[in-house]
Amino acid sequence: MYTRPTAITGGTLIDGTGKPPVKDSVVIIAGSKIVRAGPAAEVDIPKDAEIIDARGKTVIPGFIDAHTHFILMGVRSLTTLDLSGTRSIPEVVEHVEARLAELPEGTWLTGHGWDESGWPEKRYPNKKDLDPVSPDNPVVLTPYYGHMVSVNTRALELAGIDGDTPDPPGGEVDKDPATGEPTGILRDGAITLIDTVKPPTTKEESLKGLQKACEIALSWGCTSVHELGVEATEISTYQTALEEGLLKVRAYVMPTARADEKIIEALEALGLRTGFGDEFLRIGSAKMYIDGSMGARTAVFSEPYADDTKTTGLFAITPEELRRRVSRAHRAGLQVAIHSIGDRAIEESLDAIEAALDEHPREDHRHRIEHCEVLRGDQIPRIKALGVVPSMQPNFAGEWGQPGGMYEQRLGPERLRLTNPYRRLLDEGIRIAFGSDCGYCPPWPFNPVYGLWAAVNNPIEESRITLEEAVRCYTLDAAYASFEEGIKGSIEPGKLADIAILSEDLTSIPPENIRDVQVDLTMIDGKVQWKSRD
Repeated sequence: MYTRPTAITGGTLIDGTGKPPVKDSVVIIAGSKIVRAGPAAEVDIPKDAEIIDARGKTVIPGFIDAHTHFILMGVRSLTTLDLSGTRSIPEVVEHVEARLAELPEGTWLTGHGWDESGWPEKRYPNKKDLDPVSPDNPVVLTPYYGHMVSVNTRALELAGIDGDTPDPPGGEVDKDPATGEPTGILRDGAITLIDTVKPPTTKEESLKGLQKACEIALSWGCTSVHELGVEATEISTYQTALEEGLLKVRAYVMPTARADEKIIEALEALGLRTGFGDEFLRIGSAKMYIDGSMGARTAVFSEPYADDTKTTGLFAITPEELRRRVSRAHRAGLQVAIHSIGDRAIEESLDAIEAALDEHPREDHRHRIEHCEVLRGDQIPRIKALGVVPSMQPNFAGEWGQPGGMYEQRLGPERLRLTNPYRRLLDEGIRIAFGSDCGYCPPWPFNPVYGLWAAVNNPIEESRITLEEAVRCYTLDAAYASFEEGIKGSIEPGKLADIAILSEDLTSIPPENIRDVQVDLTMIDGKVQWKSRD
C-alpha cells in the first residue's frame, strides 16, 4: 500500500554521524524509513509529500538514552515525594511533614532527589532529623545519586535494624561512634534490609510508571532507552506494555546480576543472548555492580576521599566475584555492563573484562562500563585496546563538576580534573554512549538537551567536545552500545525514521544557551508521537 511521504524542510540538520551541520536541509521519509537527507539544493521533494517546516530549528536523530532506570523514573514521578529543590535539611523535614499530613498512620513515605552538596549542613539527613515529624510512619529518603538512603526510627524498627546489626555484603549500616546505634543512614547493600520490608511496587504501578516514563521521554525527543538493572517482573512489564501498545519508545533492557546470577542462569539455560527481540524491545547486557556512588562515598578509589580520608569507598562485590560473573556472562554470549565510578573500580572492571576475553576470545563484544566517571590517564588506552564502551552521563559533569561542587568536595581539585574526560576519550577513537541515569536522579537529568549543553560546556575546559560530537554520543554511538547502529542513531537513508526537531538552531546560539532549548516534535517510525503545543 502506498504511503504518502513526509519531507522535513529548512532546518539545520545534525545527522548523528559527527559530520558538520547542514543548513537549509531536507529529510525525506517514506513509511518507517529515511529515504534521503541533505542540503535542500540536492534533495528533490516528492510533489505529494506532507511538509514539516523546520526553518530556524534543529533536526537530529531521536535521542537514545544509554543509561536509564526508566520504569523507576515513571513510578517515582507518580508516587514519590520530590526533594530535588530542597536547600537544607529543615526544608526536607518540612516537605516530609507536609506529605505525612496527607497519609494514613503507618503508611510508608518515600522521597527522592535531595543533594546535600549544596546545603549549608553539608551532611545527609538522619533519623534524628526525621523522627520528630514521623513517629508513626516509616520514612525512606534517597539522594538523587542513589546508593544510600536516610530513614527514620520507625523504618529501622520494621526492618529489625539495631546496634547489633552487622554490615551486609557490599553495604554499610552507619552507626553513631558514641552510642553504637544506627544513625538512619544505610549505604548500598544495606538498603536491601529496608527493601525486604517496604511494600513492593505492584505490576499495575510499574505499568503506569512505564507509560509515564514514555511520555516524559517523547517530550524530550528521546526515542530509545537502555533500561539498566531490570528484574524479571520489570521485563514482564515491558512485555505487557508491548503487547498492549503502551510501549511508545524502543527499549534495550538489561537484566540485573547485582545480588546473584539467577537471571544470567535463566538466559543461559534458554540460550538467549544479547540482542534477542525486535526493533522495539530487545534483551541487552547483564548489569553488574562493583562500586557505589561518589555522593554516598561508596565509589571505590585508589586513594581516600578528600572529605573523608578514612575511606576509599565500598566494593559492592569482591573483585574476584566480579571476574567470575563477567566470565560466566561472557561465555553465555551476553554483553556485560559494569557499574564502575571510581578509578579503582574501573581498574577491576577492566581486569575482569580482559580475563574473560583471554579465556574466551570474542570479537565485537562491546562490553560496557557504566558511568566511568573518574579515569586515570593510563586507563584510557586500556579501554581502547579492550574495545570497551564507556557509558557516561554528561549531566553529572554539568551538575557536579563546577568549582566547589560535589566532585571537588569528594575528590579535591587535582582529581577533579580526572572526571568525565570526554575529549581525551574521543581523541583516542573511543565511542562514548551518553545517558542520564534517570530514575536515580530527578527528572531534570533525563533531558538530553541538558546533556548536550553539559558536554559542550564541560566545567573542565580541556574535556569539552563539539556539538556534533555530543549529538553523536547521544545518538549513533548510543545505538552502537546496543549493537543497533545499523538501523538507527543517524539520519541516513535506510535508517528508521526516529527524529527529533528542536525549537532553535543550536548552531546559531551561544553554547551556554543550549540548555534552554526545547523539543518541538518527536517522531518514531516516521510518525509524530509528540508535538509541542507552541
